[in-house]
Amino acid sequence: MRAKLSVGAEGEIVLPPAEAEGLGLAGGGEVDVVSARNAFALVTPARGDAPSGWFAGSLAALTVPEVVQFVFTSLKTGVLLLSFERDATPAPDRPEALRRKSIFFRDGQVVFASSTDPADRLGNVLVRAGVLAPEDLDRCAPLVRGGRPLGQVLVDEGILSSGRLYEGITVQVREILLGAFVETAGRFAFLEGAHDERNAVKLPERTRDLLLEGMKRVEEAERLAAELGGRDAVLSRGVTPGTAPGAIEARVLEAVDGRRTLADAAQTAALPLLEALRAAAALARAGTVIAAAATPAAGVEEEIVIEVEPPVRTDRPRPSGPFETYRRIFKRVFAGLAAAQPDARERLNSYFERLPAKQRPIFDGVSVDADGELDVAQVLVNVSATGAHRGAAAKARSLEALEDLLAFALFEVKNCLPKADADALLREVGRMQVGKA
Repeated sequence: MRAKLSVGAEGEIVLPPAEAEGLGLAGGGEVDVVSARNAFALVTPARGDAPSGWFAGSLAALTVPEVVQFVFTSLKTGVLLLSFERDATPAPDRPEALRRKSIFFRDGQVVFASSTDPADRLGNVLVRAGVLAPEDLDRCAPLVRGGRPLGQVLVDEGILSSGRLYEGITVQVREILLGAFVETAGRFAFLEGAHDERNAVKLPERTRDLLLEGMKRVEEAERLAAELGGRDAVLSRGVTPGTAPGAIEARVLEAVDGRRTLADAAQTAALPLLEALRAAAALARAGTVIAAAATPAAGVEEEIVIEVEPPVRTDRPRPSGPFETYRRIFKRVFAGLAAAQPDARERLNSYFERLPAKQRPIFDGVSVDADGELDVAQVLVNVSATGAHRGAAAKARSLEALEDLLAFALFEVKNCLPKADADALLREVGRMQVGKA
């Protein structure tokens, strides 16, 4: 939500009606406001069912996959609120520039999702999945009204059975989540605590599998965007296609006007970004659309690029982002164990001895040294070398392996340290995982 702030009487806060209704306070009421200077404000109802815990931030600091990974590995229950912006500073009178998604978790597993993005509406998702014919959607859409959603209409009209509708909703929840993975600009907040589960569904995949699928989509989106000149590339029409384009390509082509960027065209066509990227790339290869880099804004000087001798490259990536976080966590856990157990290093390294044969290559050459250092970068090198995962998918698989090792290390912490010390160390690790320590 982006709104104009006006300073009023002490203890008063004004919210747009839709936001107040979302809090369950359509008629007004007391709220708790948690704020950080120059950062964000979190508003929750002042009552017993308010979230018991929360963390928030920018997707420039933590990506959607990284946040979901933390919720999953921490076995948390709550809702992840996401807002995505097409522009860095969307105008208050352009609400379409801000799209919101809510991902609901129970014990780290995704159980439901909702979205304001037209691309995520049930009808659009079912048509793209081949579950619903476009003409059936056109016929049933006018029958939707308050208290009678599209799903109920489709069942009442005999187009879908109740079982088929349930399957379609699981597809919708899955696509809302995976569509969020490829978004790079926006903000997030995770509110821990129980939530209304009347609409909860059972997805066929566990969150671990969804994370790997999501990272594959991230890799594909990055590759396609690079092929087209970036997400801010402006699309214009090229040659007339010799054959009729497919349904998705036709929607992208209709949205192309020589002014819209790739991301804008996806929104205009009511398509998920990855679907739009796939269609735009196919059209560009056929010459039907032409992608040009976005023109610099007036008054902004072109960047001057000076070529220098490139640094010597090595096969080993430097730890950064979540990999650096894991390196610091393992060192801190080692220090905590070593204070109570002289054989802390041997205890931690015993993990590598119990691995199945097919998993050993992931940790080849990796061990905890005498100072508690773990070569996390080597894990990524090993995963990439297997050839089974590349790019973002290799990164996701490496982080999953490190999380499994951390689960073992924390098991040792709980077994070897006094309860008070173990609890304190586990809380510190939790803060480190979200960048608060």
